Order: sequence, then structure tokens, then C-alpha cells
Amino acid sequence: MRYIRSVAVCSLAVSLATFLIPLSSQAHLPAEINGRPTVSLAPMLANVTPAVVNISVEKMIPGTPGDAAMNGEAPKPATKALAVGSGVIIDTKAGYIATNAHIVKNQEVMVVTLKDGRRYRAKLVGSDDGFDVAVIQISAKNLTLMPIGNSGDLKVGDFVVAVGSPFGLSQTVTSGVISALNRATPKIEGFQDFIQTDAPINPGNSGGALINMKGQFIGMNTAILAPSEGNIGIGFAIPSNMVQIVAEQLIRYGKVSAGMLGVVAQNITPELADAMHLPNDKGVVVTQVVPGSPAELAGIKAEDAIVQVDNNPIADSAQLHNLMGTTHPGTKIHLAVLRSGKPTQLLATIGNPKDQLKQKLIPYLSGLRLQNFSDLEPDSSEIKGVLVLDISDNSAGALAGLLPTDIIIKANGQAVQSVKDLISIAENSGKQLLLKIIRGNNNLFLVIQPDQ
Repeated sequence: MRYIRSVAVCSLAVSLATFLIPLSSQAHLPAEINGRPTVSLAPMLANVTPAVVNISVEKMIPGTPGDAAMNGEAPKPATKALAVGSGVIIDTKAGYIATNAHIVKNQEVMVVTLKDGRRYRAKLVGSDDGFDVAVIQISAKNLTLMPIGNSGDLKVGDFVVAVGSPFGLSQTVTSGVISALNRATPKIEGFQDFIQTDAPINPGNSGGALINMKGQFIGMNTAILAPSEGNIGIGFAIPSNMVQIVAEQLIRYGKVSAGMLGVVAQNITPELADAMHLPNDKGVVVTQVVPGSPAELAGIKAEDAIVQVDNNPIADSAQLHNLMGTTHPGTKIHLAVLRSGKPTQLLATIGNPKDQLKQKLIPYLSGLRLQNFSDLEPDSSEIKGVLVLDISDNSAGALAGLLPTDIIIKANGQAVQSVKDLISIAENSGKQLLLKIIRGNNNLFLVIQPDQ
């Protein structure tokens, strides 16, 4: 189980400890399920718990080289450790099991124990650290398939059950409610859209199932927020829809090939929705379109509001980012866009971010996030240029003294009216790039040396 404050990747050994769990972290059983009085969850759990497995992993912890010359530290050799986690059976014929990537990282030997006590050696099919999802495989018969639910249908307040192996205690069941949805913070993984729950989960629950009252898998338990090794009622699970998409890519390709649309977008606030005459604050507004990207080819423009991708309503920029991360390059997607308040339908073919980076890697402009100034001031005739939205501290532009909010109006003596103009000039620049900028009420010259 991953900790967000006191970080532990997973339980490296089954330890005996006593934890005082606040009453607030305990959830009561719902009075009814599907309109019938609830007596026990046992009948539902009897059908699904055989699909949750215990995973023991013998892994190699990398050593450190030491630094005897500087501080006398001796090299530390690699060491073996035991990790305990959980997993969910997603394919009974092939023996595929979905779990967390952090459980199987650096694995040497993996042993899966089923509810009936059978034990099997497992092999790694594929793993992705960005989503913290992995697929392992066992050769076994008479497996129980975990029913997959639609995590897009979840609501805050829904009752859920967590099943896993906290501290190695396999087939442990706890209950709670969904506390929040679409959690993009605190930052844990590269792609995240977590379900927050108060169902008690602890080290060893990682990779286990978060189940709804219909007995369906709706999330993979992954992390907890806690000051120490104990649950305080703040846990996080990867939505089942994301787990399913990532697992399918890992099984098919052995890895996740994230796609790219090629936009920079920001969340729509109520104030922004009112100013841009949008019906509500759902969706994202495009602040920049990457030249030559699938977005530009599809006709997306700055100030467009993306409200839906295929059948997925877009709530915020984190959701759009995650969706592109699970979309394989070459996939065609339908975009529902609001342009000047009017609905527009666009078709885009998702690109490969590696190909895009190769095409657009310009030494002088790396680390810069830019926008046409005319996008912000469409009626302005006094200033034509490119606004610096953000800049990396270690970039060549930052070294030259460029700052966010600077407006680039000339490059190598040529007028710059758009990001395209600046890229074109920079691509053909020689040993340096001379910029004329507006900063506040002053005009300045800066020289950017190529970023090596």
C-alpha cells in the first residue's frame, strides 16, 4: 500500500502491530440493497472473494554505490525483501490477474495464493508505473472471474467493500463509502483520477478490489493518506474503467502506449464560464494548440471548450490528460467542442507523443509554454506577439532571463505574431536566438543560446 505522508511502497514483511482506528473510519452497513432489507453482505461476497488473490513477491532492492571519497559511505549491496499485496482475476482462461505495478516492481519470484489455498508461481505480463497497474499470469483451472463494474456510474456516498490482504491477512473484508471522485491530488502517479474511500485499507491491500453492493469491481485499492502505518479513513483506488483499459493494453502490447492530442487546457471556473458565455463549468478550455499536432489537424482552436471525448464527458484537465494516456496512438476520437458558445463536432486521430517530441524539439524553445497574445486580446491592434505562460527553471530561456508574462514580439529581427512564427524562426536560427520582448512597460533584448 502506498502512503502519501509516511510513504511505504508496500509491506515488506508481515509485522504484528496494534492500530487505534478512529470510529470515523468505520462505515455502517446500508439498510437496503436493491430495495431489499440488508441482513448480511456474505451472499454477495461469497461470489466475488474467490476472484481476489494474495500475492507474495520476492524482490530485489537495488543497492547504492556509496561515496567513500566524499563522506566515507561504503557501497550497499542489493538486498532481497518480501512484498505482500493483492490482485484481481480478470481472465479465467488465460489466468490474467490485475494488480499494482509497485507491488511487482523489481520482482524475482511471485507466488499467487487463491482463496481455496492453491498456490501458483506467476509471471509478469506487463507493468506501467505511470498508472501503477500491472498484469501477471498464472496457469490454473477453475478460477473465478471478477465481475467488472462501470466506475463512471459511481456517486459520492455509494457503499463499497474493500477486499484484500492487509499485512498479509488474505481475504480481509472492510466496508465504507465513496468519499470523493476524480481525485487528482495529492499527486501519486503520472496518470490519476482516484476514487477516495473511507473503507479501511492498509499495507497489503494494494492491488485488491473495491467492490460495489452489486458485487462488481469498481476500483483497485492503491494508496492511503496516513501519518503512520495505519488507516485513518482516507484511501485511494484506481477506477475500474482505467484499470480495464490499461490491463488490455498491457496484455495486448506488453506496455501502455499513451496517446497525445496536442493541446494545453485549463479547467473552466464558474467565472470563466460566465465570461466566455458557456452553459456551465464542465469541460476544459484550450489555451494553446501544439503546431502540427492531431489537435491542429482536427481543427481545434485556442478558446475552444472541449466538453466530451467519444462518450466520456470531460470534467477537468486531469481527466482529459488521463483519457489521452489510455488512448492508443492511431485511435480516432470524436470531440464535442463549444466554439463561441456553439456546439461543434470534430474528429481527431490520436498521435504518438514520442513522434511529436522528435518533430518539435527546438533547442531554443524547450521548456517554454507559449500562447498567441492575440488569443487573449483578439481586439488588440497595439501588440502582436507570443506570451510566455510558463518556463522551466533549467531551460535555455530561463538562463537567458526570460520570465512568465513576457511578450515576444521579434526574433532575430523578424516580427513574431504567433507561436508558429516563433517556431519557424527558431528552427532556422544559427548559433543563438535574439529576442525582443515586452516586459511591463519596457522593451528588452534577450539572447537564448541553444539548450544542449
